[in-house]
Amino acid sequence: MTAQDTLLALGIAAAKAGDDDAARSLLTQAVRRHPDSETAWLWLSSVLKTPQGRIYCLHRVLELNPDSRPAQRGLAALEKAQPGPVVVAVEPPAEAPPTVALPAVPPPAVTPPVSPPPAVFKLPVAPKPSPRRETVAPLVRRLHPGRLVAKPRFWQAVVALLGTIALAMAGLLAYATLGRPGKADEAALVAAIAPSLTPSPAGTLRPTFTTMPTNTPLPTDTPTDTPSPVPTFTPWPTDTPLPTDTPLPTNTAVPAATATRRPRRAAPTATPTLAPSPVPRPELPARALDPRLATLGVRVEPAFVAPGQCYWRLVEARWADGEESGGKHSVFVEVQDQSGRRAVGQPVVLAWADGSVTLPVEDRPVPDWGVDFGMYNTLGSYSVCVGGGPSDRIVGLGLGTAEQPTFTIHTSFYLTFRQVQR
Repeated sequence: MTAQDTLLALGIAAAKAGDDDAARSLLTQAVRRHPDSETAWLWLSSVLKTPQGRIYCLHRVLELNPDSRPAQRGLAALEKAQPGPVVVAVEPPAEAPPTVALPAVPPPAVTPPVSPPPAVFKLPVAPKPSPRRETVAPLVRRLHPGRLVAKPRFWQAVVALLGTIALAMAGLLAYATLGRPGKADEAALVAAIAPSLTPSPAGTLRPTFTTMPTNTPLPTDTPTDTPSPVPTFTPWPTDTPLPTDTPLPTNTAVPAATATRRPRRAAPTATPTLAPSPVPRPELPARALDPRLATLGVRVEPAFVAPGQCYWRLVEARWADGEESGGKHSVFVEVQDQSGRRAVGQPVVLAWADGSVTLPVEDRPVPDWGVDFGMYNTLGSYSVCVGGGPSDRIVGLGLGTAEQPTFTIHTSFYLTFRQVQR
């Protein structure tokens, strides 16, 4: 969105709010930055005070668009009320002629207007230059490059600076070439500084003491006493009784083992596990769309968001024809939070073929809507969505009906967006 579009949108909003002074200042800046803006000249004509200024603005609109019906009707009403030459007096900026006289414009032969004349117009006044700007301007002219180059002192300072740089570079080159010691000097310097190594005498091992062998005496014969054997007494053998027959043990009947029945183990029964019940998703509010929107070529482009993500959902869209709109030709937008309250300050983006404008939701009393945007193009020209996050988008809005889609018939659209969770 360019600065000119911002000035135009703010000027239109101020004019609708009844602040003619702010609207006149903003729209004057808009036509100065973009003189070919038909919408800016048309809205500027509605906030000027004098008929001459209004006529001048309407003539500019007709120069840009000769088929502009609002400009034709307004010009016819003004020239009928005050015929004659048109002279526009504008307070000039600094160093400009005091007034600008425009040639007389003869009143065109048109039929009387059907609608009432526009509201009271006010003449824009150009802002006076600030004293700070008048003080800074001479200093800027003094520091202009052309003035500096033309002065001889400038070139003297440049030559002195270049000479200093050349001397410094020559000194560095001379030091690198002559002042560096040669390899022989470096070797001598290293030899003088490095400590000399003197070999030390090898250590002498001390003698070890070796023991002399001693004389071992030879063994001598030692006489031993050998005892004589003494005879032992051997007893006579005694009679050993014969063994008697020992009766064999009798067999004792062993009772037969009886089998004991083991109790059967009961098979474990499976306990059913209850599956967690799915968490129900919040139900999205239904869209209340006017059935006539399809015949007008208006469609809704839903926002693509993941489950659980919040976005702005278009919950209601209504169209008012020429009779229902009561002469209005606007897009009325209401933006609500999840609890259904107005989301004051939430931006609303309104786009057309060659531009867009972002308007905040204002805290207006009921039954006024949060955003009121005036339409001037036919069906298929505008699209609306909520800024600051994912949002549904409704496209194909504009003036006209299904039978006359290319005529600027005053119709209106009423849109309601609400923040929901998918």
